[in-house]
Amino acid sequence: MRLAKAISGKVLYRKANGSNRDIRNVLENGQIMDIAVAQTKNIAKKFKGRTVKDTCYNIWKFLKNNIRYKEDGIEQQNIKLPSRLLRDGVGDCKSYSLFTAAILKNLDIPCYWTYASYNSNPTPQHVYITTSDNYIIDGVWNGFNSEKTPTHKKKKKVN
Repeated sequence: MRLAKAISGKVLYRKANGSNRDIRNVLENGQIMDIAVAQTKNIAKKFKGRTVKDTCYNIWKFLKNNIRYKEDGIEQQNIKLPSRLLRDGVGDCKSYSLFTAAILKNLDIPCYWTYASYNSNPTPQHVYITTSDNYIIDGVWNGFNSEKTPTHKKKKKVN
């Protein structure tokens, strides 16, 4: 992975022709998660609801209403840290998931990277967050606490 500095001094992880394994390695990297958690520390409490479900809904609704979804092209895969995602106001499932996981970590809500594919190939095509209470936060999907039915799905605990 190449670490690139954005104009504003924020950090963006970028990989040309990034493989699925490359992408998962970045998302699951504890150092990157630490940076994402630090970047969302001051805003995380704004998402806190009365219950875990309310908190998850608040995150999902924020993504749906404030961050425009734009899928990365095949030739360039980007994973934006939360500061860059918020600044740009646009991202894809990887950046949505990193943001969501960082908010939940700040609020001490255990969660998982949920990797899904929608055809016979088990290689993940999509990532979203599921809490240990099984609440689904997929800012790409139209409904809160629901998912497009995957053909293959695997979870990995967010460290």
